[in-house]
Amino acid sequence: MDESTPLAEQATTTLVRSMASDDAPVWQVVLEGFAALFGHAGHVAAAELERSRDEVVARPDLADEAAGEWKPKLRRLLAADPGAAARLRALLRDLDADRPQRGGTNRIDGGMTGIAIQAGTIHGGVNRYDGDHVDFSGGTFHDRVVGKEEHHHEGTRSDRPGNAGERP
Repeated sequence: MDESTPLAEQATTTLVRSMASDDAPVWQVVLEGFAALFGHAGHVAAAELERSRDEVVARPDLADEAAGEWKPKLRRLLAADPGAAARLRALLRDLDADRPQRGGTNRIDGGMTGIAIQAGTIHGGVNRYDGDHVDFSGGTFHDRVVGKEEHHHEGTRSDRPGNAGERP
């Protein structure tokens, strides 16, 4: 694997993710940026990119096919044009900087009873149990998960001196 392959893979991921997005202004920026990489053939690349996007929007299951089409085109472009790698890295940096950063802030003021959970996208089972936890077993998380685990078992034998570790 030459050094252009990881860059082509990263670029393809960004490109196809943008194709599948319903954000037309972002797509326009991505389209123009990627088409410009192809220099004099940019108008041809733009037409092919639009065709690929139309297919992916109409049938999201074709995203992998679009990736299979564009990854070798980008890899060949990088091999043929020594300056293309720098331009592609700059484009990816710009696109990443323009993308809204994920994150959020929650604030709870005053008294509250019950459970408050902040989460991004969770795929899978999330089950609430009466007690001191929420079970995320079987869930799939697509970003960092930060949490705090506390156990409140007052009145158990382990809370009494001389009975370390014993449970009723």
